[in-house]
Amino acid sequence: MKRMLLCLPLIIILCGCSSPLSSEWLKQAEPVLSFAELNRHPDDLRGRILILGGQIIGTSERERETWIEVLEQSLDWRHRPRGSDESQGRFLVRVKEFLDPAIYAPGRSITVIGEMEGTKVLPLKEISYTYPVLNARDYHLWRPEEEQSPIHFSIGVGGVIR
Repeated sequence: MKRMLLCLPLIIILCGCSSPLSSEWLKQAEPVLSFAELNRHPDDLRGRILILGGQIIGTSERERETWIEVLEQSLDWRHRPRGSDESQGRFLVRVKEFLDPAIYAPGRSITVIGEMEGTKVLPLKEISYTYPVLNARDYHLWRPEEEQSPIHFSIGVGGVIR
């Protein structure tokens, strides 16, 4: 009984550190060297399961599906977008259900596990932009409090390192 009580906090901590994405889909996903590599050779990755994430730029509804435009950002160990100003480009996510654009709104962070479908060329201001397209298999919309690092270290009075 004592061992169980001692192990309980460790189990709770470990469960809190896990990825919010499906472990089944995580096992099937292939790591991509970089988003730039994906952009250079999208046809080579067609049909493969990938993990991408970033900041939502826009959401549009179509009949029985939702399209999400995402500004790519690198992911941390929990597959959470890092939220930096660095990006290798944009990608589109096709979700085969209605997602409310008021919730999946610009500025929110999202992580997607999806099958690489190919590319789609769309206008982006005054240019034609080639977007990699993922068919979503699993996704997680990060709450604003999750987007920031949950670990904070304090040094002295009032100093915080994040």
